Amino acid sequence: MNRHPFQSECRRLIPPRGRAALAGFAWAALCAAALGAAEIPSAIVAHTNLDLGAPAAPAAARPAETNAKAAYGLGVGDVLSISIYGEEGSARTVPVDPSGHIAYALVGSVPAAGRTVDALRADLQARIDRELKNGIVCVVPVHFGSQTFAVLGLVRNPGTYPLEGSMRVLDAIGRAGGFRSGYFRNSTADLFDLQHALLLRGGATVPVDFDALVSRGDASQNVELAAGDILSIPSALVRSVYVLGEVNYPRTIGFVTSLSLVQALTEARGLKATSNRRLVVVRGSLTKPEAIVVDVDKVMAGKARDLQLCPGDIVYAPRPSLELLTEIVKTAINSFAGTVASSSGAETYRDLRGDPGASTQPIVVP
Repeated sequence: MNRHPFQSECRRLIPPRGRAALAGFAWAALCAAALGAAEIPSAIVAHTNLDLGAPAAPAAARPAETNAKAAYGLGVGDVLSISIYGEEGSARTVPVDPSGHIAYALVGSVPAAGRTVDALRADLQARIDRELKNGIVCVVPVHFGSQTFAVLGLVRNPGTYPLEGSMRVLDAIGRAGGFRSGYFRNSTADLFDLQHALLLRGGATVPVDFDALVSRGDASQNVELAAGDILSIPSALVRSVYVLGEVNYPRTIGFVTSLSLVQALTEARGLKATSNRRLVVVRGSLTKPEAIVVDVDKVMAGKARDLQLCPGDIVYAPRPSLELLTEIVKTAINSFAGTVASSSGAETYRDLRGDPGASTQPIVVP
């Protein structure tokens, strides 16, 4: 049987009993370490830069917040004040209940969810007219609680906020108190990671170049928010690699001094049978990432050298049904977004249960 020269050398250096105890990824890693990778070809199949951010139109180019913008639709959690002009004691503060209705004297239960305030007032007016002469109904919103957005991560006041009118990314960050700062060698330092900041909507990321928005003032990236949006601002102090997709144990791995692709796969307990056997490493900005495609079988067979990872890398094992690199990278980023948002949400919850003021305190870097 013909073997690659470095495989033979590994067999010479490692005794049979030791080789038998090694399996899969660990064997490939030790082979490369025993001989060095100078003479082994690269396992990289493709290496390209992608631009996933189709910028929205600049805010200045949009017609004065277009009068055609949809009016606010009421929902569960909204609170209204309803009264009849001239009728003493008619004022009531009523919530939109879980069934989407409100309850008011004289008219009983009235559908409210999904309707505008004006539409609800008109309905109430028609119902009141059957009971009172010349009764003028007044409906005033007291609290908007049905449409919210969340800001998580390295902001002063992470949490959930009501979506009031037209709000954009910078409005949300400002509402959460702005970015948290830190002290490094007696100087104030920015510790947030704008390259991996993300806007999550409906389980998918919305392309926003946070670096261009915050550092260069690019107004085209100041995207308008929608109900349910999640903004996640990660910390630059967190050095991790994310192994996701068709692996047996998707996980976040702490990056200490170095980490190779084989080591990361070993931590994730290998690939599933549903993987297409090629890994995609997504590196750098989430809107303009590098995409590195690696033939993992060649690495495992000792025919190609291992790939050294960097902090922040997303290692993604796609299904065979995903063929286009752009689609694979988008899927990887969406998977990463869900992982980070879940982690940030849990951390925010712990902070709020522990020390409510902890998130507002500056971080001191030794």
